[in-house]
Amino acid sequence: MDANDEAALGLHQIEGFLHWEANRHEAQCRARDFAWELPGLTHDQRLMVEEAYAHKEMENARQGTQHIAERIGQVEAQYTARHRRFVRDTAVAMGVITMALIGLCIAVILGTAAGTA
Repeated sequence: MDANDEAALGLHQIEGFLHWEANRHEAQCRARDFAWELPGLTHDQRLMVEEAYAHKEMENARQGTQHIAERIGQVEAQYTARHRRFVRDTAVAMGVITMALIGLCIAVILGTAAGTA
């Protein structure tokens, strides 16, 4: 792996980390808003609800991300298979066309030679 690839990978990892941290922060803010609107809870109970809510939000985000990654893998596999079939079929078609053109050239040459003889 050259330096450009390593730099791109590093930037991708940093971007992923920052995105995850932003999601975590948003989940904590939503959890705090939810917990502090519940009447009749003690401070400790609100903190417990906030923590559980934020944890569930992050678990949902992780599952969503995992589902998207799996789907991307499936689509990539489908695309790869389709591309291989396309390349194979194109190569076969080009071979048939090439053979037909060679046959046509031979027929023209033999027809021209027979006409001059």
